[in-house]
Amino acid sequence: MKFSFSPSSTDLKKVEEGTQLLLGDIKSEKELAIQVEFQENTPLTIARNGDHLHITCQEPAHYYRGLNWAVHHLGDTRSTKSEPVYFSRNGVMLDCSRNAVFTVEKVKSFIRTMAKLGMNTLMLYTEETYTVPDEPYFGAYRGRYSQDEIREMDAYAKTFGIELVPCIQTLAHLHNALKWPLGETVKDTADILQVGKEEVYTLIEKMLCSVKESFSTNRVHLGMDEAAQLGLGKYLRENGYTKSSVLIREHSARVFEICKKLGLEPMIWSDMYITANTGGSYYDVADDTDCSDWEKPDPELGLVYWDYYNPDQEIYEKMIRIHQQLSNKVIFAGGSWIWNGISPNYSKTFTCTRAGLAACKKYHLSEVFCTAWMDNGAETPVDAVLPGLVLFAHLGFHEDFDEKALAEEFHDVTGAGLNDFLELDALDSLFQNGQPNLDTDNPSKYLLYQDPLLGIFDRHIEDLDLDTERYYQDLADRLEICRKHTPAYDTLFAFYHSLASTLAGKADLGVRLKKAYDAHDLSTLETICEEVIPGIINDLSTTRLLREHLWMQDAKPFGYELVDIKLSGVIARLTSTRYRLRYYIDGRVKRLEELEADRLPYFLPGTPKRENLWHRIISGADLMDTI
Repeated sequence: MKFSFSPSSTDLKKVEEGTQLLLGDIKSEKELAIQVEFQENTPLTIARNGDHLHITCQEPAHYYRGLNWAVHHLGDTRSTKSEPVYFSRNGVMLDCSRNAVFTVEKVKSFIRTMAKLGMNTLMLYTEETYTVPDEPYFGAYRGRYSQDEIREMDAYAKTFGIELVPCIQTLAHLHNALKWPLGETVKDTADILQVGKEEVYTLIEKMLCSVKESFSTNRVHLGMDEAAQLGLGKYLRENGYTKSSVLIREHSARVFEICKKLGLEPMIWSDMYITANTGGSYYDVADDTDCSDWEKPDPELGLVYWDYYNPDQEIYEKMIRIHQQLSNKVIFAGGSWIWNGISPNYSKTFTCTRAGLAACKKYHLSEVFCTAWMDNGAETPVDAVLPGLVLFAHLGFHEDFDEKALAEEFHDVTGAGLNDFLELDALDSLFQNGQPNLDTDNPSKYLLYQDPLLGIFDRHIEDLDLDTERYYQDLADRLEICRKHTPAYDTLFAFYHSLASTLAGKADLGVRLKKAYDAHDLSTLETICEEVIPGIINDLSTTRLLREHLWMQDAKPFGYELVDIKLSGVIARLTSTRYRLRYYIDGRVKRLEELEADRLPYFLPGTPKRENLWHRIISGADLMDTI
């Protein structure tokens, strides 16, 4: 395919370069003359007339969205497509701090996907996984980005009209940095910087100088969220008690001044301003709350309202109204749920994204972005974010989504089928009886990791009127078919197929062990020992190798050691279970105390069956107190 551009196009050279990069290996005999016209406050319009393509749009990112659509509809020689633009900035926040620091090439691939979607902002979330000159412990052993790596990604993003924005932390979420000698003079608690201490602001200025030297944008996200123990550590001992609402205001003002000095335009997460002023939880603010007497940030400080949880549009509307009392620059952050365990939750993603973005449209917010958090060590492969990401972009150009249109867009952007990806939702829908998993249960995680002899979660499997082996085996069979449909994501689906196969054997292993032991059924115990457990170990070994392959193709090697330890730990405990069973079956021990212990409910009645913390899944002992 050959392209020519109208002289009316702005930044002609960059548009040409981005076009060739985006199209890459697409082969076509078609020769199109493409005219691109940039206008303010105009919808994205793609008009095809024979071999002539005319795209009218506001900016290059929107052009690439139009181009991608046109390339995938070459048979429509007479067609016009028009989409409204609801947000001036629609982007993604890629978490590069929860052990997985994505390679430069993976980020570039992500940028190309964003370009096809018409998204124009990529936030790189790096708590301390970036280089700060003269601070060798900052990001040590974590695969931090060099300044040159960031500059390379920044330049690549600019080619597609995408702004690469640093998203760092300047208050909390800094435990990985503060555990080193660096933290001795600046930390309040293990996770939080000490407000008011001059050494803190010297460090923050060095962090922001590094950011300014690496990124071409003047915008920066300063973090400052979830500092629940603010002022209650060294600060309290040295200064006495000060309300957290005062401390967050004083701290944000100091950091804002550093930003102004460096010519940076900052934003922060909003939760500390709300929780510190109300003394309650983030979303439990009264609808008619008057914030006039609150401790407030500078009105020009961007305030990011994050909400990935609420299915009710009215809650988003209420929260936006509260935020608009606090800042002139309110930004919304939704999310694609890939942080709940080992597998994604698309039903939660779709429900909350639709409600949240509808509220943003109603209140005319100009900037939104989709978070791709990687909580608990990036256990979920990052490509699982795609359905939520495509939905987020789609709703930036549509009032609501149309299933057929969304599926078509997903295929045009990824080359994969949306329904194939949505099958992954079933991994954590064990308790849902066909309903959306809005409670965010995550059994695929704790049933995989739990110790087979302890059976901490077995009571809930016993209470379930469902054959878990059949459930996960059926899912494995469906994922095998999905794998054949999606060659571009073969390893991703191979991993989830293997995980489902592993769960088919392991989900109720503890229940079967306990039942056979209580009945003194040595024959069944023998079968479990010599056939069932070796089969699970074999499946899990395959799962581990596939996860390692995915990690190494997406991210730097740093951080994988923790995933390896988690999965290898399950294999080790299965091996130990066989050892214990063998001794019991052979009569070398008279009882197995682990299997004589009562199986107690882990979750209270009526509460979500969700447990994210590995150290609480694997043992009744507190790992944090024993290491």
